[in-house]
Amino acid sequence: MIRNKEQLKVVREQLALAESALESLRRRVKNERNFAVYAEGPIDQIAELKAEIEEYKKSAKRSGKTNGKGAKRGRKAS
Repeated sequence: MIRNKEQLKVVREQLALAESALESLRRRVKNERNFAVYAEGPIDQIAELKAEIEEYKKSAKRSGKTNGKGAKRGRKAS
């Protein structure tokens, strides 16, 4: 479970690596059946990482945290 922006950054980096590995596998493995077998692990990992990121975003939104792109909209400074 992602608990902060630093962990989010790490998970996004892991996601990029997993997607890159899948692309590389796609280029190297020409047989569709073999690709399906070899790609199963990376595809599952990508799905899990994306789910973690989405859960963090939902949690951050519920708790009022920003998305890392600046201050939250709609609030005026007092």
